[in-house]
Amino acid sequence: MTQFEKIRKYLLKKRYNIKYLGEMSIMELVSFIVNLLVFPAIFFQMRTTFIRQESADFNPLFILLQLLGGAPEGMIGAIIGYLNGSNQMLIIGIYAMFYNAFMLFFRMFGKNGLIKSLF
Repeated sequence: MTQFEKIRKYLLKKRYNIKYLGEMSIMELVSFIVNLLVFPAIFFQMRTTFIRQESADFNPLFILLQLLGGAPEGMIGAIIGYLNGSNQMLIIGIYAMFYNAFMLFFRMFGKNGLIKSLF
């Protein structure tokens, strides 16, 4: 077994029993911790956008591409998560789709919106 295979087995295959979380590998634990930080950060950015009623610093084409594509943050990521049976990837994909649709709406229809200002 090569050094790479040993490291891979240690990070991905070997499972540890973590109190209150159950059995998971080191990579699953790191992903879980990162998601604990990312989800509130996205929420606070959406809250700030809702209070300001605009997202003028976003390029609508980029937001649209992120909404439709992008793995794991987008529709493709949600589909891949569903097909692989990865609930974590599915939830991230759906949450990111909602975030991108939210930001695209305020870019198009928020204060100084590109189509029409509704606020």
